[in-house]
Amino acid sequence: MRWTHHPGRTLMIALLLAMSVAAPAFVAAAQTDGTPVAGTPSEEAPRSIWQTLDGVEGAIVRTWSDVPPPGTPTPEGSDLRFITGLVVQFDGEESAGDSLDGLRDWVIASLQVNLVDVDLTQQIGQVSNFGDAATAVNATGTTGENPLTITVIVAQDGDRLLAVGGSIMSDEELLPVVQGIVTVMLDRELGEDDVEVSETGRFTGGNWSIFPEQDDPSLDDMQRQGDLPLYDLATPTPAG
Repeated sequence: MRWTHHPGRTLMIALLLAMSVAAPAFVAAAQTDGTPVAGTPSEEAPRSIWQTLDGVEGAIVRTWSDVPPPGTPTPEGSDLRFITGLVVQFDGEESAGDSLDGLRDWVIASLQVNLVDVDLTQQIGQVSNFGDAATAVNATGTTGENPLTITVIVAQDGDRLLAVGGSIMSDEELLPVVQGIVTVMLDRELGEDDVEVSETGRFTGGNWSIFPEQDDPSLDDMQRQGDLPLYDLATPTPAG
């Protein structure tokens, strides 16, 4: 499977275009309180996230995947995981808590951008004992003739929302890796150093310190693909 056809790539494209702006209690999907719902999330979510979430002060994204380094061929028959982590800073805990479901829907909708003939069955529910509050969705189905699995967990940590969404064109279970990354993010602290960016576009400091280190076991040997500051209240970018 080529990286250019992987569903995860569409999320990064959606993030760049929109420039807006995506559990433990979660050992198995049965732990959610929701029931399967056929269909897809609202198509409005990717376009209007900044208009619908109140109190957003900043948002950043980091992506990881099984994609090999540039110039390295992808092994035949490989099913590539694409994982996106988001840290969204709000003006207070109330604004963050009110935005849990909205951010969840936006992430899962973004993971379907540019896919055709998507047919998913979703299980959506709240997750207990995970951060201050948490919500999750596990969706399985098809895109065209290919199987598709999408898992998203959004957890509140005070005045921040931590979201991790994953997609893969197979029936592989993504819940363990998504849960593991969110768990690590909940345990990490805001960096004391100012935000800095390297010549290669890697960010450190501030909320960037909440993401797992590259050698963290939760990443399951996936490699960092990119960092992107999505929104800053001090220098807002109009939503697409």
